[in-house]
Amino acid sequence: MQRLRNTFLGVLLATASALGSALELGDTLPPVKIPTKGELILQNDSIHYTPWSSEQIHAGTPALVFHLAARLSSESIIDPLRTRLKEVDYPEGSFQSVSVINLGDAMWGAAGLAASAMSKNKKETPSATLVADDDNRALAAWGLQSKTVAVILLNAEGRIVYFHEGSLSEADIETIITMLNAEITKANAAA
Repeated sequence: MQRLRNTFLGVLLATASALGSALELGDTLPPVKIPTKGELILQNDSIHYTPWSSEQIHAGTPALVFHLAARLSSESIIDPLRTRLKEVDYPEGSFQSVSVINLGDAMWGAAGLAASAMSKNKKETPSATLVADDDNRALAAWGLQSKTVAVILLNAEGRIVYFHEGSLSEADIETIITMLNAEITKANAAA
């Protein structure tokens, strides 16, 4: 009975969080521009920033978009999904991976640590798009909750086919992997 109650509460919370969001299944991502900080660019083993816009998520391949609060709790939420994505070992270019890190959600004094961790991650995964949002722009444009994680899957046409905020269960991770695989297959068939 307790398990059923917890499941019901989890579904209720997920539904409530989705209702407060500006994101709707079937829609495109609301546009957002991040003129300061922005995308991390790796050049000769050094990192610099360039302005970023959600319009840079191009049509033609699916995109997995992560919006992360710059907090350790975000890492613990997203790490199981990242591990599964690495285990699948997708071919280069089969989908876009975009992580928008909300530095505005960092605990006081921790934004520098978050930026350092982002630089390390960019060097480890140069093909991933990492974006430092220093002014809550994506959070506001997309109507997301602060201090947590959002996972958004866009199909090859740029439409939202999956959206989840908060903790990820094993079932959530399996759903994301299954849907991503289906979107990659559709995109490859259309090419």
